[in-house]
Amino acid sequence: MAIILDWVSKWCARGTTAAVLIIAVLLVVCLLVSIFFRYIIGYALSFPEELSMLLFAWLVLLAGSLGVREGFHVRLTIVTNKLPNAIQKLLTFLITTGVMVFGGILLYSGQGLVARTVGNISATIGYPIEILYYPAPVCGALIILHSLSNLFNPKKEV
Repeated sequence: MAIILDWVSKWCARGTTAAVLIIAVLLVVCLLVSIFFRYIIGYALSFPEELSMLLFAWLVLLAGSLGVREGFHVRLTIVTNKLPNAIQKLLTFLITTGVMVFGGILLYSGQGLVARTVGNISATIGYPIEILYYPAPVCGALIILHSLSNLFNPKKEV
């Protein structure tokens, strides 16, 4: 079970990494177009700001879920490194469980937010506004998956 969970987590992380890279490139292009038109052409476009907000929401939350998988979030280890190994493992377990609970809250709240915004459209581009809020439940689900993988994979240190 733990091996399958880690395999699914790994493949979701690979897909998420590809999505984050594509979104980051699109975000930079969108911002460059906005800057070019505003300062070179002298005419500010309205859609790049709204599109940038959409891309940024997806970028931040998807990259955050990768941080759970890869463990690249900021943490202070000056105190925990001086504790006995058993207490370090217990703290890691408790922190990972807390992160997983946060993912569950994000998933649940995000689904509610998406449900409340179904049918609305964005002001400038006209895309369904729930697309702006989908990153929350998607990120929540990914955080739960990666947290479970971190907890139950025997190859990873817990």
